[in-house]
Amino acid sequence: MTRDKFLQELRIALQGRVSQKEVNEQLRYYENYIIEESRKGKTEEEVLAELGNPRLIAKTIFDTCGEEGYYEGQTAEKQLKKNKIFHFRRWQGCILSVILIALFLAFLVRIGILLFPVLAGAVMIGAIVYLIFMIFFENKK
Repeated sequence: MTRDKFLQELRIALQGRVSQKEVNEQLRYYENYIIEESRKGKTEEEVLAELGNPRLIAKTIFDTCGEEGYYEGQTAEKQLKKNKIFHFRRWQGCILSVILIALFLAFLVRIGILLFPVLAGAVMIGAIVYLIFMIFFENKK
């Protein structure tokens, strides 16, 4: 594979997934990297073999940029903050569900605590009525 072929495949893999500015920056970076390594005595083929598949590099760049990619005019720092907010919002529904379930369980426990004296009183009254019945009316048969 030649340098031009590598850069062309990288461009195709990145096109439409990240901003044009990001595509140009990445192409410029890899072109400069290949040239610098070639100046150090490596052949172009060796440098390209070390870099690997341009589609895999594009996937890594895309994953680093996030699902929505970089937008024009945004710095990497702004994009990272945006992605953190996006990921929080993605889990917000799960967090809300857990909180609601915990509140529901606490509510059930609270109702149980409130109903316990009522139930205990009913059982006590029932026991007293049963004892009265046994003492006064059972022996009359």
